[in-house]
Amino acid sequence: MTNHVMIDLETLSTANNALILSIGAVKFALNGTEMGKAFYVPVNMASAQRFGLHISADTVRWWMSPERDDARRDLLTANPVDLVDALDGFAQWLGEEEIDGVWGNGAAFDNVILRSAYAAVGMEAPWPFYKDRCYRTMKALVPEIPLERVGVYHNAVDDARTQAAHLQKIWKKLVQT
Repeated sequence: MTNHVMIDLETLSTANNALILSIGAVKFALNGTEMGKAFYVPVNMASAQRFGLHISADTVRWWMSPERDDARRDLLTANPVDLVDALDGFAQWLGEEEIDGVWGNGAAFDNVILRSAYAAVGMEAPWPFYKDRCYRTMKALVPEIPLERVGVYHNAVDDARTQAAHLQKIWKKLVQT
């Protein structure tokens, strides 16, 4: 059963109201290795900027580094959609089924930024706040389990898949001890 969701955002800031470049997510089973449907949408930067979302010069500079060429190329060759359509698409993808946890990489990053974007456009986030979970905290509990990357580093959906698979290994280790 895939009743958890891992979210990953690529942004132009680290502020709570960061401009979102892309939204990636995957449904997964916390117990086991099952992965469900994935979601990926690049966001039109101009549409996001109209809602006053934050851009940081330091983050833009970070994106310009040669180590991020592949991820930047993915973003620049994609067909971005309006922020409202991206958020609506994510809500529809998440669906009506019961979700046990919505995971993000950091207690104050992915989930918070995505919630802020929903608020900025006048929409309600499609999951209740008490379902928010922190993948970064789980990583810190079992640092000896290596992260095995899949796909392009800093591609939102590839990072979501990578993080979900890593969390499944962490969970397995924690419930065995």
